[in-house]
Amino acid sequence: MSGAIPERDRARLRHVAGACERALRYVDGERSALDDERTYDAVLRCLTVVGEALGALGEETYARLPSLPPGLPKVQRNLIVHEYWRVDPAVVWATVTLSLPRLRDDVARVLDDG
Repeated sequence: MSGAIPERDRARLRHVAGACERALRYVDGERSALDDERTYDAVLRCLTVVGEALGALGEETYARLPSLPPGLPKVQRNLIVHEYWRVDPAVVWATVTLSLPRLRDDVARVLDDG
C-alpha cells in the first residue's frame, strides 16, 4: 500500500508512538511495575490513548499496520474506559510487552514510508 498519509492520521500515529514509548518506559521490562497503582494507571492511560488514536485512523492508514487485528485496540480501549473492573493485569502486561513493541515498530515504519 502506498500513498501519502493524511496529516490527521500522521498526528494520530505520533500519539500512538508516544503512548507506546511511555508505557514501555513505565514498566521497564518488569512485570512487578504494574503492582504500583500509579504505574498501572499510567499504563492504562497509554493504552486508552492508543485505542482512541487507532480508532480514529482512516481505513487505509490502519491497514498499513500489520500487527493489529481489525478493531482490537478500540475494543481494549472501551473495556478500559467502560468496563474497567474487568481489566486483567495479565492481559495488560501481555499487551505492553508483546503488542506495543510491534505496534511501535509498525507505526515508525508507516511514518517513515508515508
